[in-house]
Amino acid sequence: MSQKNFLIDVDKCTGCNLCVVACKDEHVDSSYTPWTKPQPEGGQFWMNVKPVERGTIPRVRMNFLPTMCQHCEDAPCISSCPEEAIKTREDGLVWIDAELCTGCGDCQPACPYDVIYKNDDLNIAQKCTGCAHRVDEGDLPRCVDVCPHEAISFGDDLDTAELLHPEFDAKPRVYWKGLPKPWVTGMVVDSNKDEVVIRATVTATDLKDGTSINTSSDEFGEFWLKDLTPDHEYRIEICHAVFENYSDTVTTTSDCELGTIALRTKSNR
Repeated sequence: MSQKNFLIDVDKCTGCNLCVVACKDEHVDSSYTPWTKPQPEGGQFWMNVKPVERGTIPRVRMNFLPTMCQHCEDAPCISSCPEEAIKTREDGLVWIDAELCTGCGDCQPACPYDVIYKNDDLNIAQKCTGCAHRVDEGDLPRCVDVCPHEAISFGDDLDTAELLHPEFDAKPRVYWKGLPKPWVTGMVVDSNKDEVVIRATVTATDLKDGTSINTSSDEFGEFWLKDLTPDHEYRIEICHAVFENYSDTVTTTSDCELGTIALRTKSNR
């Protein structure tokens, strides 16, 4: 059987939470033997859309991360379970055998993604099953089926670009596009006039490997240098035919706000 993967496109997710509602509708008070017992109405989110606020006022943006079990190939929860109740299907979906689970709780701290829950009423651990019962019927997982923006995909022929927290080294089967990466932003103005500077060329050069990206200031004088490498030092240069060049150095430990940058008119003009 082919291995199934999820693909989440962060740029397409609007935070509508329909996937969260659909997951609840599918699993609350519904049992799908042997893959899962009913999900309780409260306290568990097998799918959870996490808002990520980025930047500094006035240049702020929101990203939304639909997060569930990552169905890891080297899942720490599996090795942590003393009853061998957590298993991997032939298609790669990770599930918890409710008949073997004793509710000991060892799997919860073992999961680096914090997506395993305790059902106190049933005394078992629970999590996203990838809607294994639907997959077995040839249907898509409910969160995939309901997403109006096609931000979540499922199958065996998907682009496997990025991983969420690859440092966990768990080999997750959920892949990502557009995961938030550091940006540098600011606004360019004319130092002699009360107006913004448009179409200034803004370049970020990675001082570690020499690669660079560039953009232009927009009609509001703002610029956004996106998808920079975390924890790298960059030289930021702003060039315009009318103004003297500007240069600064930043380290992308987080999103960088350069504020308002006043350019001086070239002396020969």
